[in-house]
Amino acid sequence: MSERQFKDCDGDTWTEFEPGMLRLTECAGDRNQYTGIEDSIEDVQADHGPLTEIRPDVDVRALLADVLEELANEVLKDYWDATDPTSERIYGKLAHRIRGQALKLREESV
Repeated sequence: MSERQFKDCDGDTWTEFEPGMLRLTECAGDRNQYTGIEDSIEDVQADHGPLTEIRPDVDVRALLADVLEELANEVLKDYWDATDPTSERIYGKLAHRIRGQALKLREESV
């Protein structure tokens, strides 16, 4: 049994109970009477998609830290292109703060 899980466009959780077949295991909101219905992954995708796989093995904080690091690099490009001292200070401080948040997230994800 694979136990892969997916979220649909409504926030419902579907669990793969055999290859290519999904079972609705958790409903968002007050529609619990539908819990337990089964359908093929293709039909669920067509009727309730897009489906997003729930990946508990992926640390969201580490992914966010990567995004912040890229943002800091973009700000540093603006820093190096700045022509006046005020802009340099602003871009420098922004890059420092963004990198600080990325570092904090990386430390929390370890």
